[in-house]
Amino acid sequence: MNIPPPTRQRVQISTGDVPNHKIQSLASAHPFTQQLNVVFPANEATQSALSTLETAYVKATVELSSVFAQARTFVQCDPPSTLTILSTDPHTDDSWCLDPRGLLTLHLSPESYQTLGPTGKKLPFKAHAEKHTVALPLVPNPESVSNQAKTPWDAALAAWDQRRAQAGEGPWSVLYCANDERATARFANDNKHGELVRRVRCDVRTAQNVRVPVVSLPARPNADIDAGGAVEDWEADMGSLFEWMGLAGLGAQRLHANDRVDPYVAVYDSPAPSVVGDVTHLRWRGFLSPVFVQSVIDAVVSSTSSPQFVSITSHAFPAAPVSYIPQTKDGKPAAKSPPRVPNPDGEDAWCMIVARQVDSTRWCFAESIGPLDTRWG
Repeated sequence: MNIPPPTRQRVQISTGDVPNHKIQSLASAHPFTQQLNVVFPANEATQSALSTLETAYVKATVELSSVFAQARTFVQCDPPSTLTILSTDPHTDDSWCLDPRGLLTLHLSPESYQTLGPTGKKLPFKAHAEKHTVALPLVPNPESVSNQAKTPWDAALAAWDQRRAQAGEGPWSVLYCANDERATARFANDNKHGELVRRVRCDVRTAQNVRVPVVSLPARPNADIDAGGAVEDWEADMGSLFEWMGLAGLGAQRLHANDRVDPYVAVYDSPAPSVVGDVTHLRWRGFLSPVFVQSVIDAVVSSTSSPQFVSITSHAFPAAPVSYIPQTKDGKPAAKSPPRVPNPDGEDAWCMIVARQVDSTRWCFAESIGPLDTRWG
């Protein structure tokens, strides 16, 4: 039996001091989040502050033409959009999303692209060059009147919905949420989805007698003056810390101080130095708005009674047409996102560790993406 090799992933690690503009805009740069894990040495104050954070989203079916027609009710100039929407239909090669910029992005198969008739861009991957991405700004007056007249989007999208209905595909399956629970409920009620609102509450778990690392986050050594493999050692140390955070989020037995697994089955050593203590794991799972994700990040960073470290791990929707929104020099979201191939089996995650040092608070950030993502070229 020929087993295909695992998908090659790319990881990038950065570090710095708190406060930092990257942390302040972290959630808005990653607009579609399906799970958030927070891990830290047991601390009652931190658990109490974070576990009360809640949000809500809606899982429903909609017609894309209806979303387009209602855009003026939730897409403004500043902020651009109060609503985030992601299509999740597993029975089609087409997908779309509306991100916080008020940008509607369509990922189209060759057939849909030719039938719909918009002007888009081919994906820069040889195996997927026949697919296109179309970006449609819904912000009021983003284009001139003449350009809008050339692109009758309302008619084109309505005809697309009609063709889907005739083919037996029906409306689009979507997840959506607004910036706060009340706005989410208001939009849901306006679309007769009031009974479909799903609340997201924190799931709290505690692991006892765990080998907990004492976290230190030094800056990356200068590669130009690297002596004795300092960069390689630093990457290995950071990698082992992120590995521990991932295992803690899974509740892995290997982290327990009394673990006696057969060395022929598994071997694992926690990062040194370490102490034996309890670890708290908080998890939110659903369709999490960037505003909610940023509220968790801000609560962790601004807390004055935090434990020695806190890690936040985010898992995105790898099948989303847009995964990352770059930030401009003035801190605003860029108009264009790096092209990518939506893939439900792909990788799109980040993890940030915030650690209290002797005289400062530092962070270390790791991003993991698949090969069909041009975020880093």
